[in-house]
Amino acid sequence: MAEIILSNETVQYINLASMHTGASIRDCVVEDDRVVFVVEKGHLGIAIGSKAKNLEKLRSLFKKSVKFVEFDEDRTRFVQNLCKPYEVTKVNFEDNDGGIIARIEVQAKDKSKLIGKGGRNINMIRKMAQRHHHIKDVQII
Repeated sequence: MAEIILSNETVQYINLASMHTGASIRDCVVEDDRVVFVVEKGHLGIAIGSKAKNLEKLRSLFKKSVKFVEFDEDRTRFVQNLCKPYEVTKVNFEDNDGGIIARIEVQAKDKSKLIGKGGRNINMIRKMAQRHHHIKDVQII
């Protein structure tokens, strides 16, 4: 796993989210209008809360969109978790000279949604995959 360096702002987001949800949070990436938290395996339900009350509380507190992703030691499951709520039909890893490339197969109807406007969703998936599993690139096929 790559060394994850957290800014003061990121640490504050993690502390606030942990305090409000009771979940164990491993990582956080903050963008202009959204925050993505990586929670420990088994803590996703705790983080979201009953009837998504924790999620809503954090959305109103941060004034941003909030997403929780469950960490997994298995890189295939972690990549699948990063892609939720879209269903991944297959994940292949290719080891080339520059590093590991993950190729994700999804249904045609979900491809553009998974990429996101201006590639913002796939860029977040790439960033998290690099931070947690030394995956150099993620491609959607």
